Amino acid sequence: MKEITDLQREMLKKYRLDAMVTMTPENITYVTGAYIPTQVTVRSRKVIHIITEKNDPVVIVVNIEEPIMRAQSWMEQKSIISYNEFTQDPMMIAVDKLKEFGMETKRIGMELSYLSAIDMELMHRELPHAEIVNADAAYEEMRFIKMQFELDRIISLGANIEEVIYGAFASARAGMTEKDIYRFISNGFAEIAKGDKMSMPMVGSGVRSCLLNGEPTDKVLEKGDIVRVDVMGTKDNYYCDCCRTAVVGTPTEHQAETWSKLVKAHDDAIAQIKPGVSTKTIYDNFARQFTEWGFKPVAFIGHGLGLTLHEEPYINTYKDTILRENMVLCVEPIHVIDGECGYQLENEVLVTADGHRMITGTRHPYQQLATIRAD
Repeated sequence: MKEITDLQREMLKKYRLDAMVTMTPENITYVTGAYIPTQVTVRSRKVIHIITEKNDPVVIVVNIEEPIMRAQSWMEQKSIISYNEFTQDPMMIAVDKLKEFGMETKRIGMELSYLSAIDMELMHRELPHAEIVNADAAYEEMRFIKMQFELDRIISLGANIEEVIYGAFASARAGMTEKDIYRFISNGFAEIAKGDKMSMPMVGSGVRSCLLNGEPTDKVLEKGDIVRVDVMGTKDNYYCDCCRTAVVGTPTEHQAETWSKLVKAHDDAIAQIKPGVSTKTIYDNFARQFTEWGFKPVAFIGHGLGLTLHEEPYINTYKDTILRENMVLCVEPIHVIDGECGYQLENEVLVTADGHRMITGTRHPYQQLATIRAD
């Protein structure tokens, strides 16, 4: 896709790079349009994308998955290079291509947080006069702002996730298990959301709702239990991430009041989202509000969403990013009462030209604590 190639070349200039070598699964998908399944599960099957200012990009992929690259990628067919994983080293093919492009003494950007020590040693040995620098920040910046095709995919999946969650709540009842709820969610994800793949199953009830990433178990739902569900999965390689909390039976006054405060923190944070606003300001306002209520502020209340589940920009106290149009955020205040239960509300939000648009949070009244039948 020309727009992404042009964007990479902008990053080359901005970060003073002569070449960018892409290797992480998510960034390979971003720059080629193709998702190579075993790149994630078989680390030796590297996929390597190379671009320079003057040379057309090329991608190196294991021969058994070359057909996937050719079918899914928007790259020119002649730019796809395959290798035999048992007789060839893809890093050496990449080195040879960099030499062909005249990069022996140039500044080469790579994802050093991903590159292995062995591969780094090979790069230094084979290109001793080149400057290998960390380009992680360039990739983060490229993916900050979503292109229209990315927005279409995120919105298409996210728009139906609430139906999946509330459908699971409606199907569940006391006496069932956390695994039963997850089964309802899995079915809904495939049938209602038309999603491709779920990841990180998260259902926690009772005291297990305190576990922020706890997988569903055979624990039986009991009257009065807080139940926290987080649905994460992909469609066309892009993620959804939406969380809701329910109670088995009628909420107590304390449960309803706690949820009401969480909703206010959530809505107040989202109300601030628009271009030009500082993410740290949003977080600081949230932390002040939580502290006034006697709640402990969590480490972050928002993160970017796209080809990965958590990506820049984050809404936390550690980073200060200025929001821009077409960023996609998940806003998710969490309140955990240690040894008792955990409450969480999460919605996907698009930054628009003059404010924001809810991707999730539009079909069901999340302002009321959801319920699961107790009978």
